[in-house]
Amino acid sequence: MNLFHTLPLTIILAILCIGLTRATTDDNEFAEFEDEFIEVATDEPVAQTRPPPPRGERPPPKDDFEDEDFGVSDDDQEDAEKSVNGGDAGEQAPVQSLKFTDVPAHFRSNWASYQVEGIVIVIILIYLANYLIGKSTNSSVAHTIFEMCRPTLEEQFTVVGDDGITELDRLETKLQRDTDSSFSAWCTGRVNVNSFHVQMKMVKRQDIVSRVMDLFEPSYDKMAIKISLENANDVDPLIFTVGEKKISTKMFKDMLDLNSYVSERKQAAAQFNLPASWQLYSDQTEVIFSILEPGVVSLLKKHEEVIEFIHISDQFTGQKPADGESYTRLPEPQRYMYVQLNMKALGQDEETVAEILNLVFYLIDKVRKMKLSKDAKLKAEKRRKDFEDAFLKQTHQFRQEAAQARREEKTRERKQKLMDENDPDRQKRLEAKELKREAKAKQPKMKQMKVK
Repeated sequence: MNLFHTLPLTIILAILCIGLTRATTDDNEFAEFEDEFIEVATDEPVAQTRPPPPRGERPPPKDDFEDEDFGVSDDDQEDAEKSVNGGDAGEQAPVQSLKFTDVPAHFRSNWASYQVEGIVIVIILIYLANYLIGKSTNSSVAHTIFEMCRPTLEEQFTVVGDDGITELDRLETKLQRDTDSSFSAWCTGRVNVNSFHVQMKMVKRQDIVSRVMDLFEPSYDKMAIKISLENANDVDPLIFTVGEKKISTKMFKDMLDLNSYVSERKQAAAQFNLPASWQLYSDQTEVIFSILEPGVVSLLKKHEEVIEFIHISDQFTGQKPADGESYTRLPEPQRYMYVQLNMKALGQDEETVAEILNLVFYLIDKVRKMKLSKDAKLKAEKRRKDFEDAFLKQTHQFRQEAAQARREEKTRERKQKLMDENDPDRQKRLEAKELKREAKAKQPKMKQMKVK
């Protein structure tokens, strides 16, 4: 075969080989990288590096476990070797400087962040200071007034300041503290008196809330004298009240004896030359003439700002029940005398204190010796009997309901006892007894009449 015949065949074979080679490289996109890897692998080993990241992107984090030291740096390894070998004799480890951590803003000394806590602490301090000052003031005022009353009380009574616990030989005359705003003293050992109780009702100065309320509705220190009188059979009945109009009117509405037996004496205050701002209540006109003597009236007028009211009664039972409530049984009445004084108007005048206490003791003896006329006494007794009958009639239904409730309770107890009985014979006897009792209760009640 000559040259001209083989040349076209050689050209065609070359073209086919070139096409096959290009097709193979097109199918493998990573062929050029493989060629480079093959070329590098044939040379000396070189550490593989990652291509730099594109502009604007953060480099990927370094894999700590990529190296054989597992995250231990060369510096740390050198320090460890020095510590094992004892370090260099002539070299000292460099002193590291302190690093101060930034503290958040709310932990700094910023007083604006503690305004609420500061206000609360100030309020507590004010309350404590007011409590201590108010408590001390109340105690000082009460003991001062009691020391002014003490000489007169010791003249009238055998025992002054009895607390009911201490022996009389060791008893000291002193004022007992009931609360921070209440002080009292008991006196015994006098004719016509069972007990004599002096109570100092102070303004609640230790309570800051009460102090604020006093700015709108002022209140004053008061001294209450409560006297339990001897209940003798020969003492005539009487109910008498005199004092400031506002306080006496309130007592007339609240006290059971005044509300039940007494009528208002509108013209008596002017008739007996009493202060115009006072009001008078009594169950008998003779009682007013017997008590309001000229000497008594002159003392009442002289101390009208100090004396708030004087209440004397042989039917004293305290305040009447609240609305919607009532007594099922009438309380036992007692002879009582109640005097209330304004300590602010009293001040520290020992002469005024002595005159008022002597007036109280004079009235105690006066009431014991007072004698009413026969008609006035019968009228007073009739009024008390009518009130008792009206009370019994009013509470009759309540007493019936209470008695019915007691009967039902007893019946339930008997039936429960019958059910709990284990002995059959005894149970039969109890059952028969219960049936007999029920049959008797159902029978009509008959009154027996004696024929002479």
